[in-house]
Amino acid sequence: VTITSTATGADETTYAVTGGTFEMIDDVTVQFLEAKTYTITQMVTNADGTVEASQDVTVTEPDNTYTFDDTEYTIGTEDAPNAYWWEQLIYDEEFNPIGSFNYIRMLGDVDGQDNPNLLKLYPMAGPNALQATYTWSDSGDIGTYDAGVTAGYAGFSWDWTTIGNSGGDLVIELVYADATDSNNNVYDITLASYTLNYGNYDQNFSFVSEGTKDFSVSYRGVIDPIE
Repeated sequence: VTITSTATGADETTYAVTGGTFEMIDDVTVQFLEAKTYTITQMVTNADGTVEASQDVTVTEPDNTYTFDDTEYTIGTEDAPNAYWWEQLIYDEEFNPIGSFNYIRMLGDVDGQDNPNLLKLYPMAGPNALQATYTWSDSGDIGTYDAGVTAGYAGFSWDWTTIGNSGGDLVIELVYADATDSNNNVYDITLASYTLNYGNYDQNFSFVSEGTKDFSVSYRGVIDPIE
């Protein structure tokens, strides 16, 4: 938040914040880092003295959600509440590892389903690490992305897996940079809309297309590193 003063006749105006973990970005901008009730106190001074006024601000957890097949779900599970990087190994025809690539995963619990939905974002960021603000389009070149959802599966039997083919831009924006540990950086991840092909995996793990589903993401938080 950015604080705007309505005080008149002040020679000096300062602020103090208490109640939880936060960072003052500058003299009037506060980055709240946990869900708490904070007290912001304004102190204004002139030749007649100092006057204080306080206001409480309640900060809630981000509303991290995704939509899949026109139904909205919450992002995160008890064991994996955050988005996280995943290293995907690449194998040759004889199942020997020949390389790897990294992509972003998120999980979402679904009532009546043994395993959570697995959300997959494949940003191809070009030459730079994910450290600032990037927008990927679906044009199919460097700086593009893909998306997918593995949904409706139980145990080791995967019923539905989806890989995207068209849709709106994926935006990943750095909204807080921790100066001491980049693993604590906070990002906004938004995917306004995406059209997914979907289908069954048969017994030979061949993908059989069955139609399309809609997919969107809204997330604010850290992206956990690869363990």
